[in-house]
Amino acid sequence: MAKQGPSVHEAISASLLRVGRTLEGQGMVYQALTPYLKLIERYPNSQEASVATERVLAIAEGLRKMGQHHMAMTVIELLEEAHQGQ
Repeated sequence: MAKQGPSVHEAISASLLRVGRTLEGQGMVYQALTPYLKLIERYPNSQEASVATERVLAIAEGLRKMGQHHMAMTVIELLEEAHQGQ
C-alpha cells in the first residue's frame, strides 16, 4: 500500500504558516497577521496553529516595545477572536 501524503487540511495549515513567516521575514508584520489568524481560526488543533499563536504574540510584543500600544492591543484582540471562533 502506498504511503499517503498530508491531508488537505495539513497542507493548507502548513502553507498558511509558510506565508505568514515569509511575510513576517520580509518585515510585513501586519500582512503576516492575516494568514496566521486564518490558520488559528480554521485549524485550531494543528501544530501550525500553536506556532502561529506564538508568532502573533511576538508581533504584539514587538509593537508594544515600539510604543504602539494601541496596535498591540488590537493584535491581541484579533488573536482572542480567532481563538473564540474555534
